[in-house]
Amino acid sequence: MIKTISKNGVMLTIFALVTTALISLTFVGTKDKIAQQQRQRLLSVLNEVVPADYYNNTLHQDCTVVDAPILGRNQPHRVYRARMDDKPAALAIQTTAPDGYSGNIRLVVGVTTELTVLGVRAVEHKETPGLGDKIELAISDWILSFTGKTFNANEQSAWQVEKDGGEFDQFTGATITPRAVVDQVRRTLLYVKDHQQALFTRAADCYQDPAA
Repeated sequence: MIKTISKNGVMLTIFALVTTALISLTFVGTKDKIAQQQRQRLLSVLNEVVPADYYNNTLHQDCTVVDAPILGRNQPHRVYRARMDDKPAALAIQTTAPDGYSGNIRLVVGVTTELTVLGVRAVEHKETPGLGDKIELAISDWILSFTGKTFNANEQSAWQVEKDGGEFDQFTGATITPRAVVDQVRRTLLYVKDHQQALFTRAADCYQDPAA
C-alpha cells in the first residue's frame, strides 16, 4: 500500500515537472511572436487614429506617460505625440472608460492641436458579443462617428448618446457601453484642452518597445 502511494506520488511529481517544462518551452517559443503581434497592433492603432500625413517624427517613440485620474483607472496612460517638422500636430492618447457594461474599456483617442478628433479605437474590452462589442470597428462602424468632430468645452452636452440629449447613437438594446465610450472620449478631450502644451513639452519617457 505504502509502495503504491509512493509510486503514484513520484509519477505525479514527474508529470507536474514535465508539464511545467512544456509550458515554459511554449512560453519561450511564443513570447517573441506575441510581442511582434503587440507591436503590429499598436502601430496599426496609432496609424488609424493619427493619419501619417499629420507627422514626420517617429510617432511610437515620441511617447510620454501621464498619471491623470480623468483618463480612467488609477494607473498611468501613454500619450504619443505627432509632430510635423518638430511642431506639435496631434496626440494619440490611451484612455480607459471605467464604466462599461462588463468593466473597463480601453481606448486610444487621436486628436489634433485644434481639438478635432482624428479617430477613436477600442483596443480592449469585455462587452457583450452582439451588443456592446459594436464599439469594435471590425463589427460596426459606430466608432467612426467621432472622426471629424471638434471639441468645444462650452458645448459638452453634445458629447453624450442621443438618449441623454447628445449627438451620438446608442445601440439597440445596449446603451451603457456607448454611453461609457462617449463620456470617456469627452473626458479625454477635456484633458487635452487643459494640458496640451504640457503634453508636448514633457520628456519622452515611456518608449522601450511598442509592445511594452
